[in-house]
Amino acid sequence: MKKYGNKKLTQVNLVPSTLSKQEFEKVYSLLDVSPLEFDCGMLCASLCCCEYEPGVGMYLLPGEEQMFTMEEPWLTWAFVKASEHSFPPDWKGDVAFVKCNATCPRDKRPVQCRAFPLMPYLTHEGELQVKLDTLSGILICPMIKQADTYPVRPEFYTAVRSAWNILIKDPLIRSDVWHQSRQLDEEESSVWRGLLGW
Repeated sequence: MKKYGNKKLTQVNLVPSTLSKQEFEKVYSLLDVSPLEFDCGMLCASLCCCEYEPGVGMYLLPGEEQMFTMEEPWLTWAFVKASEHSFPPDWKGDVAFVKCNATCPRDKRPVQCRAFPLMPYLTHEGELQVKLDTLSGILICPMIKQADTYPVRPEFYTAVRSAWNILIKDPLIRSDVWHQSRQLDEEESSVWRGLLGW
């Protein structure tokens, strides 16, 4: 029996999803586009496609594990309890967490890596928008740190919004997007951002 992190696969109780593998395949296809006219990894030596600090990785969305065999040699798998991390309270069960071994193949990256440096944002009225992901990318991504120098292509904004329109049909994913949107609201109104000129 294989072990992922501290759990045997049979002991994993993943947060459920209403999305099919075909819907995730559509999302992946929509996001198979670069945010710039060239490979943005050239700006940062593909920093966000590797474990640039010990323990750095990516949580998969509920249901996204369907896109992987869990045998990928470039990934290390672990499963964590949603209740022990900063997920919404309606997430019950385990969440898959993957880390890159060396550099992950660009064409195999998960949804949130594909959408980076953008993140989904729900307004207080529930309208879906996409914004630069200053929550997790301000310190590592030139497209966020130097947005005027490296503007994200409008086509990429459109692709990311289309993809997240599919994803938030799942009520738990929508709940997480709402949760992160409120975190971004707090972050954008914080005093330290003004002091740092962000």
